Amino acid sequence: MLKVTVDMFSGRPNPEWIITDQDVVEELMGAAAEAKAATAKPGAGFTGLGFREVLVSRLSDDPLRRRRGPREFALGSVAAEDLRASVDLALRFVATMDRARDITLVAHELTPLTTRLRDLILQRIERVLLSPGKIFPLTWPPYNPLRTTIPDDHCENCEYEVSQFNPGFWNTSAVQPYNNCYNYARNWRTDTFAQPGRAHGAKWTALTCPNVGTAAMADGLVKRCNCLPIEEWPRRLMALVMDPGGDYHWYRHQRGGFWGHKPGGTAARNFDNSGNVIANPETCDRGDYTEFCEYFYAGRSVVIN
Repeated sequence: MLKVTVDMFSGRPNPEWIITDQDVVEELMGAAAEAKAATAKPGAGFTGLGFREVLVSRLSDDPLRRRRGPREFALGSVAAEDLRASVDLALRFVATMDRARDITLVAHELTPLTTRLRDLILQRIERVLLSPGKIFPLTWPPYNPLRTTIPDDHCENCEYEVSQFNPGFWNTSAVQPYNNCYNYARNWRTDTFAQPGRAHGAKWTALTCPNVGTAAMADGLVKRCNCLPIEEWPRRLMALVMDPGGDYHWYRHQRGGFWGHKPGGTAARNFDNSGNVIANPETCDRGDYTEFCEYFYAGRSVVIN
């Protein structure tokens, strides 16, 4: 059996499914073994907002009848030696999605395997050839644990706290895959890929700015300029953006005047899709997350899950 995961979302779980037909498994794994230049190490390519790679993993230790091939690899990755071949093979794997709908996975609650989703995946994969994402090194300033309270220049008499950018907390094997942009922006590790509203029975039901924003307010967030009292210390400034109809993403203001974020299960970082430090989430390169929604405050009473 094979598990196929399309690494492309930030807020909701990535599309994933299981291939159980052994003949199909043998055919696809044989193709991957023959096209070594098409495969890449998982996570070695583009890691920003938007489509990143198709991850293929074997789920059993049974030997294949034909060539063994790698146990886990990425396709459609800009880290592949032959990007054209990598994209072509990725499309073959994605074509199996329609036959895998009978097996329900946890991720399907928020990311059902619809025809619309399949078409979106195919569109995003094919776009890689026209505009391959760049690979940027992860380098960070020294960590300083202090928090600073600052006035909100956009609001009268409001203030909030900013803390030192600390990606080391998030970018470990025990934390990174299980916490998303909402976890990072709220600064709360839940290991549940937290969803706006879920902790209070009001999870988002549509991928729109008003719907996701309302769900987040059920968790306790308030819109910017609705000042939080000092009793809510530490208070955070968060920004919500949207890949219309596809996904959502959150940012958090950091000490030093820039913004940090964590695209899905990838590493936390303070730069955008062009490699620039994020000075303004409204104008930075957000890839497919083209709609800026609004800003929110999150105080200590905000509970997410």
